[in-house]
Amino acid sequence: MIFTITLNPSLDYILKIQDFKLSQTNRSQENYLYPAGKGVNVSLMLKNLGISTKALGFLAGFSGKEIEKLLVERGISGDFVMLKDGNSRINVKISSDTETELNAKGPLVEAEDLDLLFQKLEQLKDGDILVLSGSLPMGIENDIYAKIMKHCENRDIKIILDCPKEPLHQALKFKPFLIKPNKAEVEDFFNLQNSSIEQLKQCAKDLQELGAQNVIISLAAEGAICAGECISRIQAPKGELKNSVGAGDSMVAGMIAGLERGMNEKDRFLYALACGSASAFSESFATLEEVEQIFKTLKENQ
Repeated sequence: MIFTITLNPSLDYILKIQDFKLSQTNRSQENYLYPAGKGVNVSLMLKNLGISTKALGFLAGFSGKEIEKLLVERGISGDFVMLKDGNSRINVKISSDTETELNAKGPLVEAEDLDLLFQKLEQLKDGDILVLSGSLPMGIENDIYAKIMKHCENRDIKIILDCPKEPLHQALKFKPFLIKPNKAEVEDFFNLQNSSIEQLKQCAKDLQELGAQNVIISLAAEGAICAGECISRIQAPKGELKNSVGAGDSMVAGMIAGLERGMNEKDRFLYALACGSASAFSESFATLEEVEQIFKTLKENQ
């Protein structure tokens, strides 16, 4: 079974505005409301790939209930802790000539809420996959992902980690199966600027030495650097960028799909890039057919 944990889920309100201008009244041509948060995004993409998951995390208030409702409508099984106070965050994404994101902080998580989440972790068994990704809500310390990994370390669970610098730093010693930072996050982690591809390859190697078994450094239109038994850079396919939100989470979903389908290491990395690219070229998360077409092209070009 595949489990995703999103500690700080959101409702994403996406506004498509032609020629957005600051300090003026802007009216949208289109608007959409989606359940979101990095782990939720992974669940949504995996659903498109025909793979079931169970989504865990925290929800609160009217917006939390709406997130839960929208996930049910999309066929996502959830087992969230409902907080007593506050509301799950509502993030505003403005899609115009450029993309602008306004992300809220989220509700306060109390110690008793965290205890309930750890109780839900008892349902994980040997052979399961656990995705830990996203920002942390108020009340949660930077060592949370490390604590979850320690809680699971006596079970044969593959853990995939996609999180900010400090939680990642503390969790690496528990040897996650995969981490997926982007270029900016890697540069922040190693205090670098304007890194070359060779520098980023060395960073991937260093992250493996710190504990990560596999590393994908997403480079947006430049593809990805993938490190497993060997380290390589994979060029991204050409296409029109329509939506970068969720592309990195789609890469995580692609890696999981590759594992579930018994792909070798090289094909898993290619499938991850195919998923990320296909979602970037789509208005929302890519369909299975869109992913398979790009995967076929990537394989032919290797």
